[in-house]
Amino acid sequence: MKSYLLPVFICLFISINIYASSTNSEYSSIEEVKELNYQLFTDVGFDENKINFISRVIYANYKRATTMAENGVSNQGVKLILDEKAEERLTRLLTKDEFLTFTKIKHKIK
Repeated sequence: MKSYLLPVFICLFISINIYASSTNSEYSSIEEVKELNYQLFTDVGFDENKINFISRVIYANYKRATTMAENGVSNQGVKLILDEKAEERLTRLLTKDEFLTFTKIKHKIK
């Protein structure tokens, strides 16, 4: 029995570590997300309320991705689900132009 479980645990551990290393950062709070990206968001022209909202969405997605990876959801499944949820939330507050700006700077977010 032990010989069968060891490879399973090793594969699970490796897949979780690969996914965790592929995420941009490990955030400890919404404030940390805000601090890391504040200059970028202000340069783009977002006001304080929008920066807070975007930071909350980023942090919520990070927490969901971590939980889903721990539960064994594939990386592609996690990305697809979270991208849809993030887009839905961001389009509630941001205008079309602001959302397009956000998608252009998304790769620069820390």
